[in-house]
Amino acid sequence: MNTLFPNEHNIVYPNTTIVEMKKKKPIDTWMKDYTLDQRKEKFFEFCNKFDLRLDDLLKDDFQIFSHRLHWHEHPYVDFFKGKNVSNFEKILYTITYSFSNEHWGTFKALYDNGENGLRARFERHRHARSDLFQIYYPKGTKVSEWLITAPRKCAEDMAHVLDERNKPWTMMELAKRFEKYFKEEQGFRSPLYPCKNFARYMAMTWPDQVDPESVLFGGTGHFDGMQQIFGGQNLNGKVKYEINEDGEFIPTNKHGELWLEQMYELANDPRNPMHTQKLLNVEDKTCFFYKHIAISQGEKRPTKRIPRDWIFPREFKLES
Repeated sequence: MNTLFPNEHNIVYPNTTIVEMKKKKPIDTWMKDYTLDQRKEKFFEFCNKFDLRLDDLLKDDFQIFSHRLHWHEHPYVDFFKGKNVSNFEKILYTITYSFSNEHWGTFKALYDNGENGLRARFERHRHARSDLFQIYYPKGTKVSEWLITAPRKCAEDMAHVLDERNKPWTMMELAKRFEKYFKEEQGFRSPLYPCKNFARYMAMTWPDQVDPESVLFGGTGHFDGMQQIFGGQNLNGKVKYEINEDGEFIPTNKHGELWLEQMYELANDPRNPMHTQKLLNVEDKTCFFYKHIAISQGEKRPTKRIPRDWIFPREFKLES
């Protein structure tokens, strides 16, 4: 029995096994002695307890688990409810938010006081969160300066993408469109991750323009979580796919077909407490599930805590 978290409310993983590690990652699930159904049950237990925040790790390490179970219950989405926002502004604010690693203070400074507000803020405060994914800016970029001017340039160049559209984009279709822009026009080597985050927030905030029920391809943490549930080979880097002319996600190899099959298996399981935007939320929560079990196994440490107001407005509570 795992005793790292003795509190009765904590999520524990009894009867786990020692697994060989390769590049600090397990080569198989720590729950090898569970049946597949039992591993799914453990994942859904995690999901059911996610918003309660009674588990010590979920409660205390908010910077790791910085969403609710239903990700659209997010202050960024709430902030724009009922507001009349142009397509130019949607891109400006959401690109700034995504490329600052979801830094709430940076977004609010831009919204409240424009580029001059950003300049004034960056003289005294950090411009981006330091605890999320790595964004591979072009070599030599000073990110605080980039955030003041480049998102506006992107919005000017790309507002037509929303203006001229007469049907919703899928998330991956929009992410790939903006990835292409940042590679060709702003010199990025690998901007897909923040572009996917941009597409997520666009979909959750303006679902009439970007479909939040569409497929969103996961990152490393997501695939680590899927391996913990389904066992066997980690599919990260093995899935091949294309986005067809209708914006649909089409797997083009057996690994892609398997991944999509597993995603729908979790999304459509009757035990799944996520009742909307299921694929998007499964993608997100499998990543968090991996972090939780890896820390509980002593193979991962919580990241250094950052100020809460880098992530949320002060009045927002993660517990629902």
